[in-house]
Amino acid sequence: MNDQHQSSSSDRDDAADSQSEMAQHILESLRQGNKIQAIKDYRESTGAGLKESKEAIEALIEKYDIQMKSGCASMLLVASSLVVLLLLVWIQ
Repeated sequence: MNDQHQSSSSDRDDAADSQSEMAQHILESLRQGNKIQAIKDYRESTGAGLKESKEAIEALIEKYDIQMKSGCASMLLVASSLVVLLLLVWIQ
């Protein structure tokens, strides 16, 4: 019975180490600006749904005050807005 207790304790330690490694991997992905990859990794490691994973990752970003880089979509939106504005000014 003692062997069984040691085995389950060892299994828990291995699971905790694995979770810790995954948490570090997710934080590193966030620090590199890879929010989508972090969400994917969180979903894989926890089995959580997309919404729950996104919320958890956003909570980590806030908790660790991680500055996310602006994505290409944001830059495209700004650039297209400027073009429209310039066209409106030029037409008048």
